Amino acid sequence: MIENIANSIKDKNTSAVLLLLACFIFVFILPAIEFTSNMLSIFLFSLIIFLASYPISRKVMFIGFVVILIELATRATDLIYVQYLAQLTTNLFIIFLVGSVIRHMMNQKNVSIYTLVNALNGYLLLGIMFMSLVAFCDLYVPGSFNSSGNSDMELVYYTLITLTTAGYGDITPQLPLAQSLAMLIAVTGQFYVAVVVAILVGKYASKN
Repeated sequence: MIENIANSIKDKNTSAVLLLLACFIFVFILPAIEFTSNMLSIFLFSLIIFLASYPISRKVMFIGFVVILIELATRATDLIYVQYLAQLTTNLFIIFLVGSVIRHMMNQKNVSIYTLVNALNGYLLLGIMFMSLVAFCDLYVPGSFNSSGNSDMELVYYTLITLTTAGYGDITPQLPLAQSLAMLIAVTGQFYVAVVVAILVGKYASKN
């Protein structure tokens, strides 16, 4: 199945554009649509994992596919610690995947417009990675944030605002673990823009 999907994508530039579109929909559109089904979110999240893994290796694609299946299977059980372990494994894989995507992008010697597309992908993937960690923290450490919990959009909004260091203050971390995570999100967001994007733009400018 994975092999057939991979063969349908002709080059990595196409996958980069598709990944940008999928990330944009997942981050900015899905949370704002109240009637969005969980299946649609899961499908889009799986598609993002697949597209992000594609430029790295087929082995990483397969591992991502297995990780998602394991988490979906554990959601059907009442074993809370099994669900905890499965979601923790998913988060660890996302961290590995985002790190691999950024490293792969930084190692490219020829910087094109698609490299800059990948830079934006990397930033949105960072946001998705931290969204997953924030949701994990909020679920298993109650009271981590002072959000109302009425909408998933709140934590998505909080994560992206913290990543950009805008920090409006309407949602704030309440516990030490959540506060440490907030600091990590803010520092990482600034580092990405100030270092990673700056290096890529510099390479692109010197080429032209």
